[in-house]
Amino acid sequence: MAKTMRDILTEWLRAHGYDGLCNPDIECGCALDDLQPCDSYMLSCKPAYKGPCTCGWGCEFDMYVEKPEHLEQEVCDEPS
Repeated sequence: MAKTMRDILTEWLRAHGYDGLCNPDIECGCALDDLQPCDSYMLSCKPAYKGPCTCGWGCEFDMYVEKPEHLEQEVCDEPS
């Protein structure tokens, strides 16, 4: 059976050390185990890393475009 685009993308992200996707323009992010649950336009998403939640909303994690050691970048994940 042929792989889906989601399968191919998940494999690529995992192989390159990413934890998911995020779109800082709309504060959206998702982890590999729940990739694109929002059905938003994912062509604007960027590879992302999980990091500690800094938004104060009680999230389990946030997604960052840069490695979490550098928390200057925009947070890309808000709770639904």
